[in-house]
Amino acid sequence: MAHEIAKTAAGADAMAYVGETPWHGLGAKLDENSDMETWAQASGLDFELDTVPVQNGNIVLNNKNIVYRKDTEVGLSVVSDNYKLVQPREVLEFFADYVEGTAKLETAGVLHDGKRYWAMAKIDGEINIAGDISKPYILLSSSCDGSLATQARLTTVRVVCNNTLSMATQGHADVVIRHNSVFDAGQAKLKLEGVYESLASHTAAMKALAKMKVSNKMATEFLAKMFDNDPVNLGRQPSRVLELFNGDALGSDLESAKGTGFGLLNAFTQYSDWEAGRNQNNRLFNSWFGANSQRKIAIADELLAMAA
Repeated sequence: MAHEIAKTAAGADAMAYVGETPWHGLGAKLDENSDMETWAQASGLDFELDTVPVQNGNIVLNNKNIVYRKDTEVGLSVVSDNYKLVQPREVLEFFADYVEGTAKLETAGVLHDGKRYWAMAKIDGEINIAGDISKPYILLSSSCDGSLATQARLTTVRVVCNNTLSMATQGHADVVIRHNSVFDAGQAKLKLEGVYESLASHTAAMKALAKMKVSNKMATEFLAKMFDNDPVNLGRQPSRVLELFNGDALGSDLESAKGTGFGLLNAFTQYSDWEAGRNQNNRLFNSWFGANSQRKIAIADELLAMAA
């Protein structure tokens, strides 16, 4: 079974962090003042990518290249010849060169042998919903297999339970650069300058959900709809989310969450981040990049439409 978290040259999990242990509990802890070279080695982002034509003897497949790691010479994907690579170190250097002073690098890592890689930095400030605190972050990620455009995404981590939630529910919190375009870190920074406006919009949306009263019957019908199940026979996954909403979730007794739309959103988020999937390794990928990431956004959007 393939592991989502790659390995560094030293054989350790290709993840690193500073400060408190992150919600996923994975990676090597670094000193707060670690330089970019230390970050690159510990997070596994210290490799380079290159391409060679797809070829078998004298037979060459036109317009197709193999992307491979130069350190291990392992092939990672086949892409078109107009595919623009983003080197793993560029993800780290984005935070070192372009957001210094407005965001602090906290975690970085590599997935699927090097096919996907990311870094996440804490933004100054916090989101306060009736004393329920969330911290805002910028998550910058890319891939070399076409599965993920280079994107800078605003996300939050709720302190009481370490649930992660994308702030892109209204479509204003992502900077997306397709791989047929060269990644311009300076341009990405300019697009991110509306970050605090997006934070304000997200805060207002979550406060609206915290004021939205949700009964057990409403929650059951909502989850049946989102999971495409029968409310009479809800099924294992939505039933577990309902249990979390009704008191099992961390922070479910807070004013912001008890019997509210915000509580229902966080019930699913806790299920996604802490219980769904095979292991925490798998949950990390799905929470940020996989199906559960998209389902979180869909659930938030649907709840906001109901609140409106």
